[in-house]
Amino acid sequence: MSVKQLNTSAIDLPVAVSVPSASTAETESCTQAVEAVVESPKPAEMKGTQKRLFRESVWVVGGRLLGIATAIGLNVVLVRVLPPADVGVFFVLGSIITFAAIVAMFGMHTALVRFVSERIGVGDARGAAAALKQGTKLAIFAITIGSLLSAGFLYVAGEPLFGLQHLEVIAPLVALSVFGAAAIQLCASLLRSFHDSRFSILLTGQFGGPLCNLLFIGLTIGLSLFVVMSLQQVMLFCAISLCVLTPIAVIVLYRVGKARLREIDSNDQVTEALPMSVLMVACLPLMLAQSLSYITGQADIWIGGAIVNHDELALYGAARRLMLLIGMPMQLVNLTVIASIAELRAQGRLDDLQRILRFAATLAALAAFAVCIPLLLFPAQITSFIFGEYYADGALVLRILCVGQLVFVSAGAAELTLMMSGEHMKALWINVLTSIALLLSGVLLTAEWGIVGLAIACASIISLQCIGFCLYARRSVGVWTILDLRVLTSLPDILRNTVGKLAK
Repeated sequence: MSVKQLNTSAIDLPVAVSVPSASTAETESCTQAVEAVVESPKPAEMKGTQKRLFRESVWVVGGRLLGIATAIGLNVVLVRVLPPADVGVFFVLGSIITFAAIVAMFGMHTALVRFVSERIGVGDARGAAAALKQGTKLAIFAITIGSLLSAGFLYVAGEPLFGLQHLEVIAPLVALSVFGAAAIQLCASLLRSFHDSRFSILLTGQFGGPLCNLLFIGLTIGLSLFVVMSLQQVMLFCAISLCVLTPIAVIVLYRVGKARLREIDSNDQVTEALPMSVLMVACLPLMLAQSLSYITGQADIWIGGAIVNHDELALYGAARRLMLLIGMPMQLVNLTVIASIAELRAQGRLDDLQRILRFAATLAALAAFAVCIPLLLFPAQITSFIFGEYYADGALVLRILCVGQLVFVSAGAAELTLMMSGEHMKALWINVLTSIALLLSGVLLTAEWGIVGLAIACASIISLQCIGFCLYARRSVGVWTILDLRVLTSLPDILRNTVGKLAK
């Protein structure tokens, strides 16, 4: 996922998640449903699913906390070793790398997870292996082409569009970074289809996850002790970090996948290979939907890079990095439930799926509100403390973006539910409309009010997008993904049960 996933993909107050008033009987019924997710007796299938989700969520929470810490730490290092103008350029290049990696993956990090998870869900190990083999062939070709196209784009449009310099050095480094980022994220996604959150979470992130971030930080700090850092050197360290982690990610995926498929391969059924045409037909709309979704979440950086000066863009980019803290709970939800969406849908267990999605969205929203309050009350102080006194001028932008992220979190995993349920075309059309709206409103508001107008456009359009995803998930898949405040009535019991499980 993006800075919207900055999650990255990646708004207004949560008007789409109001909860109708409930009688005492309705409240008790909801409480019982929530308790059924956590503790009370339930069918063996649901119990197994919940145990796995609990185990994965522990790894996901720990890994994402480390990922967010290293991502913010990386930005703290960069704002101290580079001048603000170069920091603004780095934000543009980082956004281009992430977007190009999404295009280069060609939707396989979602389509393959869906196909593999569905086959594993019905006990067809041979079918899962066949899907992986076809995906590997397509991935090698698509990622290579995507990397080359990203370098070509920078050579042609980098200077006239974003004012980038030294492209003879930066463009090849960006291409290498795109290749590494795409390969690592694809491996991380496939590891989640095998329900291995331990390794996948360490490889998930905008620049290859916390492991890659730590290597990036170490190289940058190490050299900055001896010389004055330049943007070209920072981009070199970015490419080195991603390329070093790529073969490690591939080896881990191979070993985990082989062991997992051996465990479930208990029959002699013959499974036909997944046709390449079927895989491409599934991947193309997913790639388009995810690319447009990323545009909706990241086009503000591109608009800012083309209209405002790079010093102002650094202020905007720093505020967006702090927005990571609010979007993190939703990232945890997506990473935890992505494989289970496909499995539960394939098994026809929509009620179980809805309980899991709404329960997870509620917990994510509570965590996001807790993080958002200090950022809304003390934006200038927090920004200056983390990034330096210059970046305190982005306080208003931070407030707008923080309020906007609350809708993204409160809406739950609606877009992911559509994609993992075969309803990716609906997600695609929503992304088409919101991307166009963001580009038009972003350009107009930025030209009028600078980075404040840009923040308003970004927050408003993403709010509308999240509302659309929620409504279509209910209509097409048959489940609500939004938070349910009635869950709060059972929160004390949930916390006690969670602490008990962690103690064990």
